[in-house]
Amino acid sequence: MSSSPAIVYASRLCDSDTMTNKLIYQIRQNQLSPAQLNDLQSRCSRELNELRQELDTLLNELRAIAGRGSREDGQTAAASSAPDNRTAPLRTAA
Repeated sequence: MSSSPAIVYASRLCDSDTMTNKLIYQIRQNQLSPAQLNDLQSRCSRELNELRQELDTLLNELRAIAGRGSREDGQTAAASSAPDNRTAPLRTAA
């Protein structure tokens, strides 16, 4: 009789709806041992930290893109609001 692990993990638990649903079912049915629950909790904590780090990276990239966009908009607005001497009416001496 071959022994197979009770839980086979995808790269991330949240990447697989099937695995997530299977784990929820196993937890509700009390099919996991305390050691398996501890392992699952540790894995979930690690994955959560990884996801937080990825989110921080994405937010920093988004802020950098937004910063570049606002600087470009500011330069465009400054250039368009600068007085254009070519179109200004000529002043005559009184």
